[in-house]
Amino acid sequence: MNKGVLVLLFCLCIVDMPIVGCTTTSNATGNETLYSNQIEGSGPLPGNYTIAFQEAQCAAKENNSPWYPTLLSYEHHDTNRSKCYGCAQFTGSLKGPNIVYAYQSPDLYYSGSMIATRGMNEMYVYGGASGANPMPSGAYVSRVEPGSLKELWRTTLININTTGEWSGAGSIESFDGDLLVITNTELYKIDGTTGAVKGVMSLPTGASAPRDSYFNGLSGWSDGTLVMKNLARPPGCDIQGFFALVDCPNLNETPPSVAVVVDPKTMTVLDTVQLEQMIGGRITTSHYNGKDYAYLAGQTKLYRYEWNGKNLTLDTSWGPVEYPLPGQTAASAAGIMGDWVILMTNGGGPTNVSLSVVAINQANASIVKRIDPMPLQPGQTSYIPSMPSFDMANSQIYAMDPGAGKVVGIDLDQKTGNMSLAWSADQKTLSWMILIGPPDKRVLVGTNITSDETNPVKWDIGPVGANYKEQVQWRDAATGKLLAASDFYGPMVPGMEVWPGYGGLIYELRTDGHLMAFQVLPNNTTSGST
Repeated sequence: MNKGVLVLLFCLCIVDMPIVGCTTTSNATGNETLYSNQIEGSGPLPGNYTIAFQEAQCAAKENNSPWYPTLLSYEHHDTNRSKCYGCAQFTGSLKGPNIVYAYQSPDLYYSGSMIATRGMNEMYVYGGASGANPMPSGAYVSRVEPGSLKELWRTTLININTTGEWSGAGSIESFDGDLLVITNTELYKIDGTTGAVKGVMSLPTGASAPRDSYFNGLSGWSDGTLVMKNLARPPGCDIQGFFALVDCPNLNETPPSVAVVVDPKTMTVLDTVQLEQMIGGRITTSHYNGKDYAYLAGQTKLYRYEWNGKNLTLDTSWGPVEYPLPGQTAASAAGIMGDWVILMTNGGGPTNVSLSVVAINQANASIVKRIDPMPLQPGQTSYIPSMPSFDMANSQIYAMDPGAGKVVGIDLDQKTGNMSLAWSADQKTLSWMILIGPPDKRVLVGTNITSDETNPVKWDIGPVGANYKEQVQWRDAATGKLLAASDFYGPMVPGMEVWPGYGGLIYELRTDGHLMAFQVLPNNTTSGST
């Protein structure tokens, strides 16, 4: 933090809803603002060490292959993309009021996208690949000291100003004791202790030129084999970041994606398949009835490919399934809940048609169920580049649409695939939501946006020109009850998530480079954010 004389501006809010942003502090230079929950924290947040050891022991026992046994091993916790971190604990109260403590990193991780862990004290940030203003120069990986949030080392992977490549968020995974980072059109293996690059391979981009491609994440099967696919933008478009998918001219000229299977131990390509459509959402894998599958949500169809250990082939006995209704746009990534593949439409671009959550049976692709849980009001626009979250143990799906301004809990009948609305809450987010805690105490954590602009397509993430602010909210996943809310800060990278950390912490990466740490505790006072 900058040093200087602090002038305290204090107001006391007594309301039935959570108290948010009631206290601010500005320094003498006017360069920085401390929000009320940062003042409450008054310094670094180490988390609860007793809980941290419990979380580490829990993660070590999880059956979460092929990922490393740690709290943050994979971008969505598991290859089914549940985003359900059952070992991460909520340290607040489920019944009484809570207070949110916050700490802002002294070092900057500009345009940070994802966080991974290895040991309890080993935390890594992947950033520099997402669109922002000013545009970052390229992807990097930083090791961060938990608590102080100081940078210990940084490995820069690419400079797009010299290569001219399209840049967008890939992913970082904790794998076999190393870090795997997929960014642009390369897959890197990085030493988690030193930051040294141990291996790198260029990935084939199929019908799309390498400069017009980037790989947005990966998935894998239990034997350690990985599968990934690229995004493509139309030839001649120079727009950077994810929103090139909706802002580039001549979108009808976008080439289809390519799927690539890789052996991460030898860093070699095992198979490559040119796909029929451009696949916007991330690739999802499943082991079902003794076979390994990959699901890819295209612009109009859901495809299933089978991996037999040597070849990736389209499963023509299942689908492809046409899933959008007229006027709806493509889904983001698929998720797996037992016998069901779950999709949420309207991730491929804005529309004035309400989104659907769609359940397709893994055994019989002709069994398709759907629910439209967030009807649009006149003048509203539906657009959500993120996918739902899934609680297999409680048979619940969590979906969101910032255009409708809602977050919902949906009950899934796992026998029939029928879905019904469990609860609905006013909340606007562009990003993935996560679940923490055991099944009987599950907490939903996500962000909430405030802006004078009602159309989510027109929200500018900045940091220069940002036209919205964002807070973190904690809800009882069973009922939707709001348990706690932070103050509002600058935007985080959209289409990402808040990240659970050891000791009951939650982390948020802002586009301006600040890494925020939050801790929720029971509140017995009237100050701070509750």
